[in-house]
Amino acid sequence: MIKVYKLDSLKYTPFDENFILNDYLFLNKSLKFVEQPKEAEIIITSSEKHILRNPDLVIRNKKFLIWTNEPRVSTKQKSFRLFHLFSKIHVMNVYTKSVFVNQVTYQKKRFQNSLPLNPKANLNKNKECVALMSFYEGGKHSKLIINSKNVDLIKLRSEIALFGYKHGFLEIYGKGWPNGISKEDSRNKNWVERKKEILSKYRFNLCFENTIAENYITEKIWDSIENYCLPIYYAGEDNSIYKIFPKNSFVDYAEFNTPEELFHYLKKISDIEYKSRLEKCIFVYNNFIEKPKSFWKETKSTQLNMIIDKCKFIVSN
Repeated sequence: MIKVYKLDSLKYTPFDENFILNDYLFLNKSLKFVEQPKEAEIIITSSEKHILRNPDLVIRNKKFLIWTNEPRVSTKQKSFRLFHLFSKIHVMNVYTKSVFVNQVTYQKKRFQNSLPLNPKANLNKNKECVALMSFYEGGKHSKLIINSKNVDLIKLRSEIALFGYKHGFLEIYGKGWPNGISKEDSRNKNWVERKKEILSKYRFNLCFENTIAENYITEKIWDSIENYCLPIYYAGEDNSIYKIFPKNSFVDYAEFNTPEELFHYLKKISDIEYKSRLEKCIFVYNNFIEKPKSFWKETKSTQLNMIIDKCKFIVSN
């Protein structure tokens, strides 16, 4: 057993027993979580900033592993040293391709019941387009450069949402927006159910991720499909979403040059094309429901064994 200490809460990760208990128990077969850093062979954290806040651990030459599934929290693409001669800090994140092992790594629980192939009813929705997102100052400070490319999507999606709102085609739900723009400023206590209520009223959903990264596909596009709301997504060349979705399914903003072009297309889309795109999305969704248990077991065991193997490597080097 390798003794590990969590330097921060590591919420919503396999190291969090309150997130996905089976993941935590799987890790417990090889890793022993200890109460004090001095007892640990490896200190695990979600961010470099937590290490910098604990310089005594660096001075003691403790071994570190940064593990995060958030593209902005850690952008290192390989192991590094904070200071010369001190221990190397090992990294597992979206850029090392050791966190999201496929496009649905964290989505198993949602794929329980098939969606009826009945988008026809959706044509009668009386609202056009919605965006459920926080403003974050419109992405003013959200630039994120990886391999010489800006992979941030917060600024772009904010600009699109504001354009759609100003032209009366899109309604916004979320916190941080200038006064009078958002219909609701904060999440409802039961956000899952509230999101369903909102999406059920609209034909389109602007649901970009925060960032472009391979296999970084969160709940956004799936929530939209579950509620028969055609997603407006941004694939980006590094997203890999077309490995599971066919072309001309969701509306890909990468195919448009401006928000004006996008909304012109949405206003002109025929019922036949809308129905065809939504059916393709539903087909993809239902395809994951039909996956055998072995698919999900392999997905999880691959991800978790990578953590264990990395810890064994750190200890032995």
